Amino acid sequence: MATSSEEPHASTLAPRPASSQSVTFPGPHGGSEGTDSAVQMQARRLSQRLSVVQSEVEHEHNARFDALLGRMRQLDDRVAASQDHNTRKFTVLKETLLKFDRELAMEQQNLGEVSTKAEGEIDKVDTGLQASLLAEQDARRQEEERILSNFEEKTNRLKEDINHSMKQRSENEAHLRRYLEEDIPKLYENLKKEVADREAMEQRMLGKAMDEVTQLQAAILEEKKAREDTEEAMLRMMEDVVLKMQTEIAKEREERERMEQMLMSMLHTTCAKTLPS
Repeated sequence: MATSSEEPHASTLAPRPASSQSVTFPGPHGGSEGTDSAVQMQARRLSQRLSVVQSEVEHEHNARFDALLGRMRQLDDRVAASQDHNTRKFTVLKETLLKFDRELAMEQQNLGEVSTKAEGEIDKVDTGLQASLLAEQDARRQEEERILSNFEEKTNRLKEDINHSMKQRSENEAHLRRYLEEDIPKLYENLKKEVADREAMEQRMLGKAMDEVTQLQAAILEEKKAREDTEEAMLRMMEDVVLKMQTEIAKEREERERMEQMLMSMLHTTCAKTLPS
């Protein structure tokens, strides 16, 4: 556009071919007055043409300068709009990061509450197990005392029977032998069976308590592993989000730099075209 607009001025400023007017030289006898008037007229015409050409050049120069100022204002408006858009994007990213921080703090607080609750439940179960163990020990002692009491009672009764049998040995020898050979072994077997049952019961209760403790320990380990997996997953998610935001920011910076370079190149090109040669 600058080249096409400069062509008329170049044609205007270009030297024109000589017109049909001829310059007459004075002869040997005079005629200088006519020659001077023709030269003055041609000088006036040239001066008028130069004035017209100069006014047109100034007008075109002013028009180009106004157009260049308008383009520069448009570029300034675009740069300001791009800066406002980038500022809004950065504000949104900052609010998103603050939201992630608040959610992470809430999640950590929830994990702490869960851990505290789990510890309270473990303490409660431990207290219950200890109470059950003490109750079982009391029951075992009472059972032992009852067995000993029965044993002593039966022993005393046996002593009384022996004393009575000694008095009536001649009459009750067969009955005493049968009593000693049958009832006493049965009592002994019953006593051994009672002891074995008690020991088996204690073993079962101890095994059950150990199984409960083992299950509690496994549950605690599983809860701890789940919490660690959750924390690791959240950390990976945060790292991915931060990396994605950094990548988007880098892309936005590259795009802005590319646009600035393109705008500067267009501005230099426009200036180079609009400057008079």
